[in-house]
Amino acid sequence: MEPALLLEYMPALLRGFLITLWLSAVSILVSTLFGTGIALMRQSSKGWLAWPAAVFVNLFRVVPALLVLFLAFYALPQFHLRLSPMTAACLGLSVVATAYMSEDIRGGLLAVDPGQFRAAQALGLSSWHTLRRIIIPQAVPIVIPAYVTRAIILIKGTSLASLVAVGDLTGEAVRATSITYQPFMFLSAAAVLYLAISGVLAAFQAWAEHRLARRFAMPAPPGQASPRQAPVAS
Repeated sequence: MEPALLLEYMPALLRGFLITLWLSAVSILVSTLFGTGIALMRQSSKGWLAWPAAVFVNLFRVVPALLVLFLAFYALPQFHLRLSPMTAACLGLSVVATAYMSEDIRGGLLAVDPGQFRAAQALGLSSWHTLRRIIIPQAVPIVIPAYVTRAIILIKGTSLASLVAVGDLTGEAVRATSITYQPFMFLSAAAVLYLAISGVLAAFQAWAEHRLARRFAMPAPPGQASPRQAPVAS
């Protein structure tokens, strides 16, 4: 370990760290928005909505993310659409993450009792009102663990962007390693920074689960004490 050498390359590592944060934030935001839309499309009874969504999900779940990034960066110019490395990385990662994220969200929607949707329709509520006020609030606590886990996987997956010339955290660590021949020091520093991002998300998951469990706590079945009323063992 040579601390002076680490300090010399620390600005480059931090610059790569910021690029990783930006790339992760954009990919998570895009995949959440489009993943929710595709999950709702797959839940639709209309075939012209459900089938294209199912084809998209199954197509991009079986294709490796690295191959999608390469196609976005190297193949699109064949069709006169040239993207910058950062844009190609955002596009490739977001497309793959959308496919997986939509299935996580759809799993949460399926976990809600379908009888509640039919009851809301019997009361004359619109589909949008039923989703917004009844189905989604119950699905969110179920989705949170899988959603945060997917976000952490996506953050780690941004390291693939270095293979299409993006100077992210992994790219800067590998570049410093190739110059100094100190792989342990720089790759360990990169691992610590990835751990910091994932640790923040894991803490957010614990906080969100606690808050949502309290807010959407369901009453206990008749004849059974609720958790708050359960007697405390002496």
